[in-house]
Amino acid sequence: MNEINLSHVAQQLAILGICAGFVGAALWALLTGTLGVLAERLHARAARRQRIAAARNRVFGDV
Repeated sequence: MNEINLSHVAQQLAILGICAGFVGAALWALLTGTLGVLAERLHARAARRQRIAAARNRVFGDV
């Protein structure tokens, strides 16, 4: 009859937990980095539109 070695099971669970922590941290870093890039692009796009609108106002006046 096979016996369950609890210390081996605990060690394997600990290794699995550490690996899951690293993977989770890597995914979190990718997610927050992606959101930062998206926010930066949206900000740049909004600033560009504001500059274009200001230039149009200077050229054509407030129509």
